[in-house]
Amino acid sequence: MSMKKMKFISMLLGGLILGSLTACSSSDDEPETKKASSARTEYTISVSQDLLNAATVMIYYINDKGAKTQETMTQTTWKKTVNTTTLPTKVGFYVHPQLKGEPTGEEYDIDVTGQMTFTVLDQNNATFDTPFVGEKLEVKGVLGAEYLGQYLTRISNRVQQAKSIAADGKVSESTIDWGGNADGEDQNINTGISDEGASGTTRTAM
Repeated sequence: MSMKKMKFISMLLGGLILGSLTACSSSDDEPETKKASSARTEYTISVSQDLLNAATVMIYYINDKGAKTQETMTQTTWKKTVNTTTLPTKVGFYVHPQLKGEPTGEEYDIDVTGQMTFTVLDQNNATFDTPFVGEKLEVKGVLGAEYLGQYLTRISNRVQQAKSIAADGKVSESTIDWGGNADGEDQNINTGISDEGASGTTRTAM
C-alpha cells in the first residue's frame, strides 16, 4: 500500500474517533433536567397570651408523610418545618381554639396570626421553582368575656390555608377536611357564652 493511501486511511480513522469522542462529550455535558420531587413547608402560628389563658389552641397541619396531624400550643408562637418527600401532596394548616371554661376576666386581647411558606425541590434537593409565601392570616380584637366564644369560631373559620402540589410541581388552591372537631362549627356553643356576633362589642376587630 502506498504511503499516500495509508495517510488517507489514518486521517479517516482519526476523524471517526474524534467525531465519536465529540459526540460522547456533547451528551455528557447536557444539563440534567430538573424534576419536582419533594417540598419543604414552614408553618408559623402566633397567638396572644390572653387567648392561651382562655382557650386550648389546637394546630392542625400536614406532616412529613403527607398526613393530617395536630398539636396543642403551649407557647404564644408555634413553628414547624416539614419535609415531604413524595409528590403530589397537599400542604396546609388550621387553627382551632376551644374555651377551657367560662371566662372569668372582663376583657380579652385576642390576636392570632398564621402563615405558611413552602418550597418545591428538585431531585437534587435544590429549589425547583419560586418559593410560595402564603398570605398572613390574622384575626384580632379586644372584647368582653360574653363574646369570646363567638370570636373563637371566627378564628377557626378564617385562620386556615391549604394548597395542592402536583407531581410536576404546579401549585393550586385546595381544601382539607380536618375531621373531628376541626369542622369550623361553633365548639363553644354550650359554654354559657353568648353566640351573638362580636362586631359592635369589640373596641377593635379585624
